[in-house]
Amino acid sequence: MPREPKNNEEKKAILIVEDSLDFSNLLKFIIEDMGFVGVQAPVDVEDIVTLARDSNPVTILMDLALRRRGGIQFIEELKADPETKDIPIIILTGRELAGKEVVELQLRGVKYLRKGRVEMEEIKKEILDSAGGKNTTETRRHREKK
Repeated sequence: MPREPKNNEEKKAILIVEDSLDFSNLLKFIIEDMGFVGVQAPVDVEDIVTLARDSNPVTILMDLALRRRGGIQFIEELKADPETKDIPIIILTGRELAGKEVVELQLRGVKYLRKGRVEMEEIKKEILDSAGGKNTTETRRHREKK
Protein backbone atom coordinates (compact mmCIF):
# COMPACT_ATOMS: atom_id res chain seq x y z
CA MET A 1 0.00 0.00 0.00
CA PRO A 2 1.44 3.43 -0.91
CA ARG A 3 2.65 5.60 1.92
CA GLU A 4 0.68 8.83 2.31
CA PRO A 5 2.61 12.09 2.60
CA LYS A 6 2.38 13.60 6.06
CA ASN A 7 0.51 16.83 6.84
CA ASN A 8 -1.84 16.30 3.88
CA GLU A 9 0.84 17.52 1.46
CA GLU A 10 -0.15 17.10 -2.17
CA LYS A 11 1.44 14.11 -3.85
CA LYS A 12 3.75 14.95 -6.72
CA ALA A 13 3.32 13.28 -10.10
CA ILE A 14 5.87 11.35 -12.11
CA LEU A 15 5.06 10.84 -15.80
CA ILE A 16 5.83 7.37 -17.18
CA VAL A 17 6.41 7.20 -20.96
CA GLU A 18 6.86 3.50 -21.64
CA ASP A 19 5.23 1.29 -24.28
CA SER A 20 5.65 -1.98 -22.38
CA LEU A 21 2.50 -2.17 -20.29
CA ASP A 22 4.09 -4.61 -17.83
CA PHE A 23 7.13 -2.39 -17.21
CA SER A 24 4.95 0.73 -17.07
CA ASN A 25 2.73 -0.94 -14.44
CA LEU A 26 5.80 -1.96 -12.44
CA LEU A 27 7.15 1.60 -12.50
CA LYS A 28 3.74 2.96 -11.48
CA PHE A 29 3.61 0.55 -8.52
CA ILE A 30 7.13 1.52 -7.39
CA ILE A 31 6.47 5.25 -7.82
CA GLU A 32 3.23 5.08 -5.87
CA ASP A 33 4.87 2.99 -3.15
CA MET A 34 7.38 5.84 -2.82
CA GLY A 35 4.52 8.28 -2.20
CA PHE A 36 4.27 9.86 -5.65
CA VAL A 37 1.45 9.65 -8.19
CA GLY A 38 2.37 7.59 -11.25
CA VAL A 39 0.88 8.98 -14.45
CA GLN A 40 1.12 6.52 -17.34
CA ALA A 41 1.26 7.99 -20.82
CA PRO A 42 -0.95 6.24 -23.37
CA VAL A 43 1.06 3.88 -25.58
CA ASP A 44 0.06 5.88 -28.65
CA VAL A 45 0.82 9.29 -27.17
CA GLU A 46 1.71 11.84 -29.84
CA ASP A 47 1.64 15.12 -27.92
CA ILE A 48 4.05 14.71 -25.04
CA VAL A 49 4.22 18.43 -24.26
CA THR A 50 0.48 18.77 -23.59
CA LEU A 51 0.53 15.58 -21.52
CA ALA A 52 3.44 16.94 -19.46
CA ARG A 53 1.72 20.30 -19.00
CA ASP A 54 -1.53 18.64 -17.92
CA SER A 55 0.05 16.18 -15.48
CA ASN A 56 2.61 18.67 -14.11
CA PRO A 57 5.19 16.00 -13.22
CA VAL A 58 8.25 16.57 -11.04
CA THR A 59 10.09 13.98 -13.17
CA ILE A 60 9.54 12.09 -16.42
CA LEU A 61 10.63 8.45 -16.81
CA MET A 62 10.95 7.66 -20.51
CA ASP A 63 11.91 4.80 -22.75
CA LEU A 64 13.72 5.66 -25.98
CA ALA A 65 12.29 2.88 -28.15
CA LEU A 66 8.63 3.81 -28.35
CA ARG A 67 6.07 2.58 -30.89
CA ARG A 68 4.84 5.82 -32.42
CA ARG A 69 7.73 8.24 -31.91
CA GLY A 70 11.20 8.04 -30.45
CA GLY A 71 12.07 9.21 -26.96
CA ILE A 72 14.76 11.53 -28.33
CA GLN A 73 12.12 13.36 -30.36
CA PHE A 74 9.97 13.68 -27.22
CA ILE A 75 12.95 15.03 -25.27
CA GLU A 76 13.58 17.66 -27.97
CA GLU A 77 9.92 18.74 -27.85
CA LEU A 78 9.88 18.90 -24.03
CA LYS A 79 13.15 20.86 -23.85
CA ALA A 80 11.95 23.31 -26.55
CA ASP A 81 8.78 24.22 -24.64
CA PRO A 82 9.17 26.94 -21.96
CA GLU A 83 6.67 25.22 -19.63
CA THR A 84 8.28 21.77 -19.75
CA LYS A 85 11.97 22.46 -20.44
CA ASP A 86 13.00 22.25 -16.78
CA ILE A 87 11.25 18.97 -15.93
CA PRO A 88 13.94 16.38 -15.14
CA ILE A 89 13.93 13.39 -17.48
CA ILE A 90 15.29 9.94 -16.70
CA ILE A 91 15.77 7.64 -19.67
CA LEU A 92 15.09 3.98 -18.82
CA THR A 93 15.85 1.97 -21.93
CA GLY A 94 17.26 -1.34 -23.06
CA ARG A 95 19.04 0.45 -25.89
CA GLU A 96 22.80 0.76 -25.57
CA LEU A 97 23.87 4.33 -26.26
CA ALA A 98 27.28 5.43 -27.47
CA GLY A 99 29.33 7.60 -25.12
CA LYS A 100 28.71 10.66 -27.30
CA GLU A 101 24.93 10.13 -27.08
CA VAL A 102 25.09 9.81 -23.28
CA VAL A 103 27.11 13.04 -23.03
CA GLU A 104 24.61 14.84 -25.29
CA LEU A 105 21.77 13.71 -23.02
CA GLN A 106 23.68 14.77 -19.90
CA LEU A 107 24.27 18.23 -21.40
CA ARG A 108 20.50 18.53 -21.74
CA GLY A 109 20.02 17.48 -18.12
CA VAL A 110 18.78 14.00 -18.99
CA LYS A 111 19.84 10.97 -16.94
CA TYR A 112 20.42 7.67 -18.79
CA LEU A 113 19.82 4.29 -17.14
CA ARG A 114 20.02 0.99 -19.02
CA LYS A 115 17.31 -1.58 -18.35
CA GLY A 116 18.76 -4.87 -17.23
CA ARG A 117 21.95 -3.20 -16.00
CA VAL A 118 20.51 -1.11 -13.22
CA GLU A 119 19.03 -2.22 -9.90
CA MET A 120 15.61 -1.03 -8.76
CA GLU A 121 17.21 0.77 -5.80
CA GLU A 122 19.26 2.88 -8.22
CA ILE A 123 16.11 3.73 -10.19
CA LYS A 124 14.43 4.82 -6.93
CA LYS A 125 17.47 6.91 -5.99
CA GLU A 126 17.45 8.67 -9.36
CA ILE A 127 13.72 9.34 -9.07
CA LEU A 128 14.20 10.91 -5.65
CA ASP A 129 17.23 12.91 -6.75
CA SER A 130 15.49 14.21 -9.87
CA ALA A 131 12.31 15.06 -7.98
CA GLY A 132 14.44 17.52 -6.02
CA GLY A 133 13.17 16.53 -2.64
CA LYS A 134 9.57 17.14 -3.65
CA ASN A 135 8.43 13.89 -2.03
CA THR A 136 8.21 13.92 1.72
CA THR A 137 8.75 10.65 3.59
CA GLU A 138 10.84 8.70 1.07
CA THR A 139 13.09 11.67 0.25
CA ARG A 140 13.90 12.24 3.91
CA ARG A 141 14.63 8.54 4.39
CA HIS A 142 16.90 8.57 1.29
CA ARG A 143 18.82 11.62 2.47
CA GLU A 144 19.29 10.17 5.97
CA LYS A 145 21.05 7.14 4.43
CA LYS A 146 23.67 9.34 2.71
